Amino acid sequence: MPASIKLQEKYGDDIQVIFVESQGHSREDYESFAWRYKWMGNNAIWTDERPIPTVGTGLPETALIGIDGKVIMQGYPGDFGKKFETAVEAEIKKAKSPPAGTPEALKPAWTAFLKGDVTGALAECDKVGSDEAKAAHEEFVSKTKRQVARLKWLIDFGYPSEAEKIAGDLTKGVKGTADLEKLVADQSARINAPDMAAEKEAEKAVANFVKEVAKKKPFDPANVKKAESLDKKFPNTKSGGRASHFAELSKFKNT
Repeated sequence: MPASIKLQEKYGDDIQVIFVESQGHSREDYESFAWRYKWMGNNAIWTDERPIPTVGTGLPETALIGIDGKVIMQGYPGDFGKKFETAVEAEIKKAKSPPAGTPEALKPAWTAFLKGDVTGALAECDKVGSDEAKAAHEEFVSKTKRQVARLKWLIDFGYPSEAEKIAGDLTKGVKGTADLEKLVADQSARINAPDMAAEKEAEKAVANFVKEVAKKKPFDPANVKKAESLDKKFPNTKSGGRASHFAELSKFKNT
């Protein structure tokens, strides 16, 4: 787990580390365990929902899922050595380039899309007009709608600052494509609504708190007390609720 967290921190948004609890422990139990071992405070995801089936009977088991959703490597992590990170870097490179086998005529469309210019990418597809171009057009729209769905999730669960950045990039990228513009504008309006001001303030305060305590002694009594004070300071906010949840996790005694 420490090695995977280092990968998450090294590559940032280029990868997503997912830790899957597979021994029947509760969410509170495995989250408090992770805090105690100073594995929190980064972008890794902790869950008990398995994205793929396991192949072995022992723990830990690690899998690398490629950008196409296919499993590239899976098994005991000690068997992988440097091959694992080399494969990670190869997938990151793939994600930033047109897919293998992309026709020359469609490479400008993919290049534009990968740079965030959705409208430009769609226009390039329409210029080509082939079946492959129509498929690429549909893929660009689908991927953009997934980004909007991600934007909505961030707002729903109290991450307006991160949502604001994504919304800004999407607004530029979809300018001139009316249906996508409306989808992004609807979510941007939610971010800028008056009732979101408290959530923004709470998010910033709680994020600073997490950054401060994650790598030290997270459940030190002074930190728990500060988390409780953040919950009181920002009532009825998602971030305040996360501070309260942190304080509750401190009460769990892992075995």
